[in-house]
Amino acid sequence: MMKIISELLNVVTLVLPFLKKKDARELQEFTELVKGQFDYLMEQITKFEIDYFELSEKVRQMYQEMITLNASLAEAMKLQCGAPSCKDRILQVV
Repeated sequence: MMKIISELLNVVTLVLPFLKKKDARELQEFTELVKGQFDYLMEQITKFEIDYFELSEKVRQMYQEMITLNASLAEAMKLQCGAPSCKDRILQVV
């Protein structure tokens, strides 16, 4: 985000000396254009951040669910181990 702002400022700094020769109206139009573009970019960055953090939270929840399911599966596999020599065998009390 700071890189985008820095680049915009560099462009403005490069263009402004050429605009000094133009009249005030054209300079005002250019300023409004740059401000409009900056506002649009900030809006897009904000949307991106919101989407990113929502997706990150969903991925975290899915990962947690996978860990829980994996633990449940491992426990179920121990109960299914029928061989007397199975070291993971848990005797099921009925």
